[in-house]
Amino acid sequence: MLLLGGVLELFFGPAETKQLDTLVDHTDTAIGQTAEEEAAPEANAVEPLTASMLREGMDASAADILPWDGRRFRRVKHLQDAKRNHDCVELMRESGTFVAVKKMPTRWIRGSPDEFDSRYPDAVEKPWMDVGLVRRLNEISYPYSVKLLGVFADEKTKSTYVVSSLASEGDLFAWCDREPKPGLRREAAMHPLASQIFKGVRWLHDLGIAHRDLSLENILLHNENGALRIKIIDFGMATLDRVASASSSVGKQSYQAPEVHLSQPYDNIMTDPFSLGVVLFAMAAQDYPWKSTKRNTCELFEYASLFGFTKFLGKRRLRKGAGESLAEVFSPNFAALLASLLATDVEKRFNLGEKCFDTPENGSYRKNSVWDCKWMQQPFATTTEVGAVASCTGCI
Repeated sequence: MLLLGGVLELFFGPAETKQLDTLVDHTDTAIGQTAEEEAAPEANAVEPLTASMLREGMDASAADILPWDGRRFRRVKHLQDAKRNHDCVELMRESGTFVAVKKMPTRWIRGSPDEFDSRYPDAVEKPWMDVGLVRRLNEISYPYSVKLLGVFADEKTKSTYVVSSLASEGDLFAWCDREPKPGLRREAAMHPLASQIFKGVRWLHDLGIAHRDLSLENILLHNENGALRIKIIDFGMATLDRVASASSSVGKQSYQAPEVHLSQPYDNIMTDPFSLGVVLFAMAAQDYPWKSTKRNTCELFEYASLFGFTKFLGKRRLRKGAGESLAEVFSPNFAALLASLLATDVEKRFNLGEKCFDTPENGSYRKNSVWDCKWMQQPFATTTEVGAVASCTGCI
């Protein structure tokens, strides 16, 4: 699943897919929203995060580093590698509780943010940025992040461990292997998750944080009282800077907004909606739309850029289907949402309804919000089980 094959196979016929083992055991889980989730982020106090506030959080985390206790944390299994950050994530047990443990060489993360910045001034991935932001998000009770449980160092192995709460249902990459198959019922299963994702990222933006590495792997799912809650992780590429310098390319190739490859400054906040468009596409199609958004690199993206997203969906075939195009599989409203999130022209791209766009001089941006699209407004019917979401024929 989610593998890019030959261009002809993707356009004109299905190809075999590779089934992936999920990171943790999954059970059928209710999709729903808690009362806390139903409250809009605007109802919460949103004070933009400043560089000094963030730095205080990073420095405090470094000052609180504790010795690693191998008897306290018992390894259960390896979860995944993160080569970009020289680390791996392991599932461990602390007493009767499972936790996620990111293990990094101390020579990489160093002993503090100052040491890291001095040793790696040009690093794109900044581990202390991740630690500091999660700490701050925990302090304001941001519901869409995992809990930072501590930072530990092991002198014997020369390793540093960042321990966090475990998201019980794995990541969206694993979710993509689940039923139902692509179509209306799958869109109904996605709808409440998409709403949470948009709210969670909008809240980050209102705090002044651009994530810049949103992906299936960096959005987790956790069962909270029978409802699925999304958790956004891996803030190592995040920034508080609104404007990025030219060609400051960050994130995974499939998810990068096309403007990051241009030789001119761009809006960091508006790159995240593009990445979320790729996330939703992959969730709905069980496949990526393209391999890269860098010009003259991927024929799929070149086709979409040249002929438009609507024609792209008409040509692109469902990987696990019987030859049907994605235009036949996706509902018109969902296809319209994707087209606006994945717009190559940032002026035409949907935003997430952030406060920064709700001004008289930027009023046009507010009208281009995901919350104004028909797919987000339509009343999908749901049941208590992920694999048994009722058909929503007639909702479109």
